[in-house]
Amino acid sequence: MHATIPTTRPADLVGQLELAFRQLGKRIYLPSLRSLPQSGFGVDKSTFMLIAVLDEGDARPSDLASALELDLSTVSRQVKHLEAAGLVVRRPDEVDGRACVLSLTDQGRDGLSAVRTTRAKLLDAVLTDWPDEDRADLLRLLERLVTDVHNLPPQQAQDHPAPADTALRQPPILENDR
Repeated sequence: MHATIPTTRPADLVGQLELAFRQLGKRIYLPSLRSLPQSGFGVDKSTFMLIAVLDEGDARPSDLASALELDLSTVSRQVKHLEAAGLVVRRPDEVDGRACVLSLTDQGRDGLSAVRTTRAKLLDAVLTDWPDEDRADLLRLLERLVTDVHNLPPQQAQDHPAPADTALRQPPILENDR
């Protein structure tokens, strides 16, 4: 039996998408993060994204804060935790000696790889019966959505609030959904 999100009025699309994304997070991403403490990886969901960004390359804490849209003080606290766990190392910036650059350790890379492997297995189990065309369509549409959201001017959200009837029906974002 497949859970489906009914197609209704366009005004309901925001609520439907929010529900779909929350369900994906709970069923795919949160289970792999819940296994982190038992694995000895030393990361929780609040610090996991820092490791994922550092996997793309070394970065200053300010670059991490910008990439993750977080306050620098928040990133600094999380980085201290990751350093203490042996997942990240800090070294002086060669360009600006006053700044530091963060890098993943081998342990950090291995832990990230383990989480990604768990997620890949979950997604593979879900998508195994999907035709290649459907998989490609899913990826294409998600990439388009991410690009369009990324390119949205910050003021746009304030200029176009959700209609009152859908705003009231949208479920709140819970701590576990982040």
